Amino acid sequence: MTAAIRFRASCIKTLSSVEANPEKSHQHEFNGVKELKALLGIDEFKCDAKFSIRGSQVSNRAQVTWYDARTSHLSRSEYRLYFTQNEVMDNAAEGDNIIIGYDTNDNLQIILIKIGTASHEGLIKNWREN
Repeated sequence: MTAAIRFRASCIKTLSSVEANPEKSHQHEFNGVKELKALLGIDEFKCDAKFSIRGSQVSNRAQVTWYDARTSHLSRSEYRLYFTQNEVMDNAAEGDNIIIGYDTNDNLQIILIKIGTASHEGLIKNWREN
């Protein structure tokens, strides 16, 4: 099992079918609502993030891209966090919780919490600070 991660800032939500099921959407991304914008900022970036499944040995690094999908619409930004396909998100299912945050060393961490596990926080429809 992986060691506990201490966050300096993070957000959590429950995955919808569109976010978790590749048959519903092949986009591999999370919408960047105000909580994610507060966490990630407004500047576009690419970086490697550590993806892991809480309570398991499954973890890997994958590239993420934070960007405004509507850069040509100055008054209507729509930020998204795109991630490349990876083993952790291949294991995601509707109803699982996902935490996105920076650890105390400023590394971006994305943690999947499977539904039915002790650390699952129930249904969280919208992103909230964790």
